[in-house]
This record gives sequence, C-alpha cells and structure tokens, in this order.
Amino acid sequence: MLMFGANFLADILRIPREVIVYETGRRIASMRPGKHVLETDSGCFQIHDAILEGAISGNLRESVHAQIVRRWDEDEDVPPSLPEAAIWEAWYQGRAFEVVMISYPTGDSTESRYFIVGDDRAAAEAFFDRVCRFSAEVDGEVLVFEAGSWHKDEKLFDAVQKTSLDALVLRGSLRDDIVADVRGFFESRAIYDRYKVPYKRGILLYGPPGNGKTHFLKALLATLSNVPCLYVKSLVAQYRNDHEALRTIFSRARKVAPCLLVFEDLDTVISEHNRSFFLNELDGFAENTGVVVLATTNYPEKVDPAIIDRPSRFDRKYLFDLPSVEERGIFLARWNDRLEPEMRVSRDTLDDLAQTTSGFSFAYLKELTMSATMAWIRDRGDMSTVVLGVLRLLKEQVQRGRSPGQGKSGKRVGLVPEA
Repeated sequence: MLMFGANFLADILRIPREVIVYETGRRIASMRPGKHVLETDSGCFQIHDAILEGAISGNLRESVHAQIVRRWDEDEDVPPSLPEAAIWEAWYQGRAFEVVMISYPTGDSTESRYFIVGDDRAAAEAFFDRVCRFSAEVDGEVLVFEAGSWHKDEKLFDAVQKTSLDALVLRGSLRDDIVADVRGFFESRAIYDRYKVPYKRGILLYGPPGNGKTHFLKALLATLSNVPCLYVKSLVAQYRNDHEALRTIFSRARKVAPCLLVFEDLDTVISEHNRSFFLNELDGFAENTGVVVLATTNYPEKVDPAIIDRPSRFDRKYLFDLPSVEERGIFLARWNDRLEPEMRVSRDTLDDLAQTTSGFSFAYLKELTMSATMAWIRDRGDMSTVVLGVLRLLKEQVQRGRSPGQGKSGKRVGLVPEA
C-alpha cells in the first residue's frame, strides 16, 4: 500500500478546481486498492472536533503538513482552530481509518470535501455515522441549523446560560404563563397518552420588535436546561432546497424529542415558496410527538394565516406588546437602582420619563438609558438633565423617520446575535 507522501496534499491542491474532487477520490482509490473510499461534504462530519472531544480516537498524520487556520474571536477564551486541508489517522470499533480533507474555492465561498478510507463499505459508513451523530448530539447544548446542516453553537449556548428571566419586564403574568405552559407540557406526557391527546405543541411569540421576545426565548431555554433545543437560523443551503432542509429539521427534532424546535423571525424563514412544505412537516403524516415548535415574529400579518390561525399548528399565541407606562416605569427604576448614587435621578424624573416615552419599545428604552449613562460619564453634571436631553435627541430621530422599535442600523435583531 502506497503511503500518502509529504507532498500529497500540495499536489492535490494544484489540480484545477473543476476536477479536484473527482481526481482526489480517484487518486486515493488507486493508492488504496481493496479499500472503500466514502466521500462526503456533510457539515455534520466534524472529525476534528470528534477527535478533540474523545468521540473517536485519532490524530493528524504528522508526515503530511496540515493546513489549520486559527481564527480570532473576542468572545472565545480559546480561539477556534479550523482545518482546511489535512489527513487524519483514526480508530473506531477496533478498525483503522484514514480521512483526507481538502478545501477549494467555489465562487465567493470555500467548499470542503472529506474522503474516508475504510476496510469496506460497512465500516466506512459506520465510522461516518459515528462522527456525524456526535456532531448532532444535543446534550446540554444548542444545535443550530444553517447552510443545510446541524452544528453545535457554543457561543449561543453561553449567551443562553447568561440570560435570566428576572431581568425581564413583561406585562402581568405573561412570563410565568409561558414558562408554566412549556414546562407543564414536558412534564405531562403520561396525561396526554392517557387521554389520547396528540403530544405536541405550537407556541407563537409575536409583537413589535424590541420588546423582549429574544430575551425571553434565551431565558426560557436556560430554565429548561434538561430539554434539548434545536434552533433554525436559516434554510438557505447551496446543495439543498427548502423542502429538503425542512425535512431534515423536523426529522432531527423527532429523533431527539422531547425537545424545543425554535424558528425565530418566522416571517423571514417561511415564505410562499416553502409554506406547503412547512405545513406538511407541521401536521403531515409524520407525528411530531414530544416536539414544541416555538416561533417568534415581529410581523404576524406577514405570516400566512394557514400557519398561525389554525389551532392545531400554533395553539398558544402570546403578545409581547410595547410597554405600558407602568412597565416603562419599572424598567427605568431598575436602571436607576443600578447606577452609582451620584448618577441617580429623582423619583419625579423617573415618573416624567415613564410618561413621556409612550411608544418606546424596551430596546429603545435601553438605548435611552445607555446613551444617558455614556453622556453622563463624558460630561458629568446632573443625570436628570442629561437623560432628558438624550430623550429629546431620540425623539428628534423618531421624527426623522426612525422608529423606536428599530435598532441602530434600522434592522431587526434576533437570537443570533444578541438583541
């Protein structure tokens, strides 16, 4: 059997990109007669992570230079190292495997392809299945679907863990009602079965942007830490249409149920083009037993009535409305209490602010308080005067056409990144 020489990857990467995938597979097959070569471009085949986390045994082949790219991320304690061209030796179920990875440009992006060399087809497929299952396991993590496949999002998981319901101001018992509804569902499987009620749930959080849907969603996930969460970021994929993406999404949810399946900004994910596919997965032949489909939208009027008006699809709908004067007062009082004594405003100023911020979303109130804090740090003086001055400026921006419900860029912001 020929060895992969030190220049093997370098020679491969000189091949024209139009034939690089075919030629790589052909060369590996010719060097490994009698072996099976399994080729994949699946985003779930994350062999580097599987080896690092001990899901399988293996290491990089030292005789061949591996291209490992380090990308700096200010939110990561240890910046991620991402392979782009490498050869691994691995062992699984007492058998040895080789994995060759290449990356090549395709238009404005880069594609990666893996070639798994095993004793036979069954062994190669079992190895492939083990690595993909490891990548798709949901164990105290958030599994995100984008670019046609699932991956674990540690940054999103960390953001969820840092979010608390206690910091959220919502109307009446809205917060407790939703938490009790979701928690009660997951604790009531036996009751549903006893009375032959379909064990599934659809929940829609709706209302103007910037009023706590994203914050609540993160905090809910944190309180349900023992329930797997699958988050759909996008259906767009280069080699997969929306129908295939939705089938993959719901198939994974059924396998890990009971679970939460999150579609944030439903109006941007589901369109006229893919609506029928989505409805088929929601209430088609396959049963979504144990699946809570939790969706959010800032614009329910943009969502097809067939999706949100039929009770068996989203049978619980909760409005996250613009805050009332009382809720604005609570939000502002909490901000004031967190300030240093010399920065705090009077009770009369807080009451005035609560009355004069009618129509402000919580996101805009946050912008008001943050801007006032920064202005005070810069100029000092009396905080009451500072915050009222900032309020006048923000109202001028509104009059120029910027809504209090918009972020700084004028765009809505969702679960990823932080709103």
